[in-house]
Amino acid sequence: MPSTQTSSWQRANKCQIFTPKDKLAEWFEIYAKVMELNVWTETTIKEPQFDANGQRWTVTLERQKDGNTETRVFDPRHIIQATGASGEPAFSLEIKGINDFKGDRLVHSSQFIGAKPNGRGKKVVIVGCCNSGHDIAQDMYENGYDVTMVQCSSTLVITSETLIEVSLKSLYSEEGPPTEDTDTINMSFPTPLFKRVATDLTRITTERDAPLLKGLMDAGFKLDNRPDSSGLLMKYLHRGGGYYIDVGASQLIADKKIKIKQEQEITQVNAHSISFADGTELEADEIIFATTGYRNVKETARKIFGDALADKVGDVWGYEEEGETRSMWRRSGHPGFWFFGGNLALCRYYSRLLALQIKALEVGLAKYAEA
Repeated sequence: MPSTQTSSWQRANKCQIFTPKDKLAEWFEIYAKVMELNVWTETTIKEPQFDANGQRWTVTLERQKDGNTETRVFDPRHIIQATGASGEPAFSLEIKGINDFKGDRLVHSSQFIGAKPNGRGKKVVIVGCCNSGHDIAQDMYENGYDVTMVQCSSTLVITSETLIEVSLKSLYSEEGPPTEDTDTINMSFPTPLFKRVATDLTRITTERDAPLLKGLMDAGFKLDNRPDSSGLLMKYLHRGGGYYIDVGASQLIADKKIKIKQEQEITQVNAHSISFADGTELEADEIIFATTGYRNVKETARKIFGDALADKVGDVWGYEEEGETRSMWRRSGHPGFWFFGGNLALCRYYSRLLALQIKALEVGLAKYAEA
């Protein structure tokens, strides 16, 4: 992965701390072109088969190119699934009445493409209060909507300013060490020690954000610092969700410009509203389900590679008994098949370790069955 270390060129061009998505996407395209990578889009995997005796895959790819379908067959020894940190959306269409909704839009957050302009007078109910839910709520509010968020469970909140100043600035900044050294420092901690350090950092970040957090609680928003008060980084590695890095929506909630409904089970979706177990009902022109309901990454593997492989690999993310991340960047449980995901920092560091594992297997320095 390309390094994000700041440089004299970046300083001269006043690059933003948070790279806009379009700029990042453009960089990926440039990177692939300069490095002469074979990146195929509009391509579907068909009939993947693994030969256990020959330790080799046979994979048929169907690629849409210039209006035609091109079929190619490959026989790699290794396949790496890098489809993202999460699996398929676990969006249940079995909620009573969900097909009876007559409003303007009812979608999962993964299908949300932005607030419609000039939403004044329109009401939106957003189910879920983590990153996606907050970003959608802020987008809707700024476009004039009357916004209510349904908080299904407590949420960890940290402001982006505090995250930078307390957790990142001393390492990932122009004054910090080279990115490669910083990545090594961060990734070298044994999990129990990392959790202890994270707990100390969380105490500092909570104190720094105390006025905003109090405002959220006063507005009826429930907060946590799980797991075990270790905060954002551990929560991300444990479950990949359950938090919000604040870029403005929290103050809107504290100011009661975005309303909160607490921990009530949805009993029914109606033609123009949504009903809850406490007997209340919220009118809605739009309903967005932004719950953390994403299936495990192995279920994406099941969809692409079939039950035989998915039943053999382990669950992805979270920690196993020795405190290591489950199935990610390491042997998955199926020979010749690997999971790869995470943010840019994780990808920078662990891409090398994954490549070294594959290299060791290929040159005979290790065997897949070895611990």
